[in-house]
Amino acid sequence: MLTDTEILDQNPWWRRTDWEDRDPHLRRLREMPARLPVAVLEALDLEHPAIHTLRGQRQIGKSTALKLLARRQSRHVEPTSILYLALDLLEGRPTAEIARTVRRAKELAGGREGAPSLILLDEVTVTVGWQTAVKSLWDGGVIDRDVVVCTGSSSIDLASGVADRLPGRRGAGADHLMLPADFPTFARALDEGLPPSPGLRISDLASPQGWPALEIARHHAARLDHLLERYVAFGGLPAAVAEATTGAARPSDATIRIADDSLLREVGRRGASETAAWALMERVLRSLGSRTSWEHMAREMDVPLGSRRRPSTRAGPTAPTVREYVEHLAAAYVLLVVYAWRSDADAGSVAKQKKLYFADPLLAQAALRRVPGLELDLPALVENVVALALLGRYEPTSSRIVGFLAPDDLHYWVTQGSGEIDFVAGPRRALEVCEVKYRRHIDLRTVAKIPRALPERPVVVATRRDLALRGAYTLVPASLLLWALGAPPGRV
Repeated sequence: MLTDTEILDQNPWWRRTDWEDRDPHLRRLREMPARLPVAVLEALDLEHPAIHTLRGQRQIGKSTALKLLARRQSRHVEPTSILYLALDLLEGRPTAEIARTVRRAKELAGGREGAPSLILLDEVTVTVGWQTAVKSLWDGGVIDRDVVVCTGSSSIDLASGVADRLPGRRGAGADHLMLPADFPTFARALDEGLPPSPGLRISDLASPQGWPALEIARHHAARLDHLLERYVAFGGLPAAVAEATTGAARPSDATIRIADDSLLREVGRRGASETAAWALMERVLRSLGSRTSWEHMAREMDVPLGSRRRPSTRAGPTAPTVREYVEHLAAAYVLLVVYAWRSDADAGSVAKQKKLYFADPLLAQAALRRVPGLELDLPALVENVVALALLGRYEPTSSRIVGFLAPDDLHYWVTQGSGEIDFVAGPRRALEVCEVKYRRHIDLRTVAKIPRALPERPVVVATRRDLALRGAYTLVPASLLLWALGAPPGRV
């Protein structure tokens, strides 16, 4: 278990009133030129006994969020009733050490007998079977009066633990998700003069009712275009947004390493090498915006992925192994997998080819730097950003929180004439259509085929510059579309 010294060092508010000035997470937050909103902090119920989970990819700011919760609560309760434990220090140790560490931390805190505590278990999922330890603490009456917040970067580890071992033991607990900043949030961090996103849908933008919002945004079109190019370069991780606000032209090596480290930590947990990890990312980068298959990706890769459970015996990876690693990264909020739409069912067609996207543009930039000679494909990266915006706008948080493996309300579609429609979003009976044509000149004859393939469905085409309402479809510059699709005010 953690030593007494480690526990005391992690909970400086027990002994010091100036701990906020010394805490490394809060210090780095203060040094950032722009602070992104963390809606989850307001959504967490700290009044009723519960076991909450806080999920999100690595380096998204989960540890900082826990420290902000500690700061918020320390102003209202006895500081000794707040316990923070960085459990990644127990990686590879027996599960029972989590329970022993929590018990010992409570002893060292010396709070009032029976008084409720706020217990912050950071990176709890690094220990296999963590849920068993939390269950034993709850059942034993050690934490059943407390508010417990567990963080982790894998939706599978957190979700399976909650489902398998904690049914009926979560009180008022809920699952919360932290994601990189979307384009409107990024844009307003760099330009406070921009209006907030109206939080529209494709159906709004494909009708005259949506035009007033587009007319407002049209006044800012040049700035939004410039900011979109910046967003494609930097993405929405807090450190990357902070660097972008300084005026830097491109992400620094230090910022790129954040994406590198985040990826390598995840694939390392599956037993893959660094070489294999970047070979996989290269395949995602090369297929960005195009359909691919597990078999095709396996043929194109010439390094073995391997697995702790099933080491590769071939020179290259097998299709099942590639699928296993992609699905692991999608569960860790690193990749997004979009399947083909089925007109006869609400689920996507997992048997057909799929489209893979990066869950944050910075990951694409990190992969791009690893492939000498490969040039930036700006239209493909813009399509990637549109995919993320549609995921955030149409997919319920309850679905996104379990990872980006197979969205229920976001698909692509191949028509009977073999024409591909980039995205169809929403439930089957209320499908909305988005095509990305981020180029200087658009063949409107091709665009006109889309509403004929899906009649009476709202259709928006994301363009580079064109803005026009044409009855059967609407042309909207990608930057305006992304601004309009952001979360509306008050939506978490």
